[in-house]
Amino acid sequence: MNVVTGTPQTRTEHATGPAVIGFLASMGIPAMIGVVGFLSLGVDAISWVGAIVWGIVATVAFTLVTMMGKAMGMTRMDLLDLLGSMFVRPGTAASKGLGSVIHLMNGALLGIGWAYGSGLAGWPTNWITGLAWGLLLWVLALVMMSTMGTVHPAIRRGEQDDPGFAATNFGRMTPMGSLVGHAVYGIVLGAGYQAWPIG
Repeated sequence: MNVVTGTPQTRTEHATGPAVIGFLASMGIPAMIGVVGFLSLGVDAISWVGAIVWGIVATVAFTLVTMMGKAMGMTRMDLLDLLGSMFVRPGTAASKGLGSVIHLMNGALLGIGWAYGSGLAGWPTNWITGLAWGLLLWVLALVMMSTMGTVHPAIRRGEQDDPGFAATNFGRMTPMGSLVGHAVYGIVLGAGYQAWPIG
């Protein structure tokens, strides 16, 4: 079954089954890496505080890069509103505020996933593995954006723009801006955690 989502300017057709699977996989893969790492290596295998703190710091760096891309006209995506509007009305202060909380929590959890993933692979926790993690997250983010319309309530109701394939409904340069943002996230996460793991 297909579903058409988004505002009139961003109408996008999705094959429901594959799109839902893609959306869930984009979130499930990093989560599974973290869970398997925790179960295999134990609670003391990483610095939890370090992974969380540097995940948040890296998320702030990512956000600054994406804001710069928006200011330069590379994209019109408002990621914080897009995240928050899954739960409240889009285009509101509540949506952006909630989106900010979700975004920072994701960054912290993904920092934990990276630390455990590096441990599982036997790799060092440094900027190189951080960059590799950021690139994996970029690919998964493009899958998520491509399929988000099938599960996002405001997009399904036509109240929020559908990102479309690789978020290109927000501008053709959006995937490249996302690549830079995710690379910065990974580098800051890895370099910070290596230099000062905090615990």
